[in-house]
Amino acid sequence: MMDGPSLAGFLDEVKMRKTHPAQRSLRSDLGDLDELMASISKVGLLQPIVVRPVEEGYEVVAGNRRFEACRRLGWIKIPCHIVELDDKEAFEVSLVENVQRNMLNPVEEAEAFRRYVEDYGWGGVSELARQIGKSQVYVSKRLRLLSLPKEIRAEIARRNISPSVGEELLSLDDENQQIELGMRAVGESLSRSDVRDMVKMIHRGNLPEFDAFTDSIPYSYSDLEKQQRITDRALAKSIVALKVALHRIDDSLELLEEGWVIRELLFEHRKAIHSNIDALMNLRKRLSRHPMPK
Repeated sequence: MMDGPSLAGFLDEVKMRKTHPAQRSLRSDLGDLDELMASISKVGLLQPIVVRPVEEGYEVVAGNRRFEACRRLGWIKIPCHIVELDDKEAFEVSLVENVQRNMLNPVEEAEAFRRYVEDYGWGGVSELARQIGKSQVYVSKRLRLLSLPKEIRAEIARRNISPSVGEELLSLDDENQQIELGMRAVGESLSRSDVRDMVKMIHRGNLPEFDAFTDSIPYSYSDLEKQQRITDRALAKSIVALKVALHRIDDSLELLEEGWVIRELLFEHRKAIHSNIDALMNLRKRLSRHPMPK
């Protein structure tokens, strides 16, 4: 059971100009609001946002996307559930809503957990788990994702890599191996069990090259079907390799000061690699829609 703060308060309409977003926002990006704005324009705001009184007016506790959508629609007032909460309680309410509605990507969720436990010191893992209605194991696993390289965290945030695959990558001590296997998981659409098997191979020092996995294609497939799968995997491998190169160039750019000629050259190479990635991804999509003729 959750032990979150009570939301005893009252409903009222509050002027938009006296209301501002949460200072401790959990989301780095509110995402595309067009669909939400269209819905609100058609049927109105079905659920009031939660706000708390502050010195400057009212601060949004839960409902930042709804608040921003209404602001863009030019609303003068917005229906609110006004409650009295301290900073800790406000953060908990916002966290509970976002977790329950699955509004945060796994990395945003992990960052929010870290802020609660470490930055603000409001409680340990067990306290946080109790407040949001999740298990301690769930919270601990999310926090562990923050130990992964930024390249892998970015792919998890984009939902190209699942948190469970990220957990398997944590079994590797070498950051470069984590990145390369993670990118391989993206390009080859590897499952958690696939990644776990590869991690075991790495620990044994005998991870096969990409091409060796073509042998795993069932013999029941026709030669043409097998060739199509080999082609798809070859394209996937090339995309992964280029993405890794892109990340490596980004790392190099961070070391260079503004204005250096070499920095501009690297930017040009980066753009070229990005274009090549797009071209290969489009080719892979076309081949999946229109297989090679028999």
